[in-house]
Amino acid sequence: MNDFLKKVLKGNGISPSRVCLQAFNHNFENAVNVEWYNKKNYLEAIFYKDNIEHIAIFNLNGNLIEYKLFLPEGYLPASIIKIVEAKGEIMNAVMRNKGNMVEYEIIVRDGKLNRHLITLSDIGILIEEKIL
Repeated sequence: MNDFLKKVLKGNGISPSRVCLQAFNHNFENAVNVEWYNKKNYLEAIFYKDNIEHIAIFNLNGNLIEYKLFLPEGYLPASIIKIVEAKGEIMNAVMRNKGNMVEYEIIVRDGKLNRHLITLSDIGILIEEKIL
């Protein structure tokens, strides 16, 4: 249990390669509270920038593959809010940028208290919807 708590509080203690660190600093200037995790074939950085939690994924060569932002209330575009509020109450929202393609992953609770994960393109096209 003690090792688990250390990992939660300090990440898994890895130091990224110089090339990953340079790519991170180039893409996320002024990031704070950065924690690095070594995954099977990539490195993951969890951090805050502008008081918003981010997750960035880099391949082992230091290329940024994807990043996510956990969006506070009011940060979703109005057109996206209009689409998802028609389905229910917004519980959580994440913006995902992968290969310069932006998507929104939103958890919505309907009138029967069922939660749905709705994935939309940046222009509001439904990509996927599933019940959680």
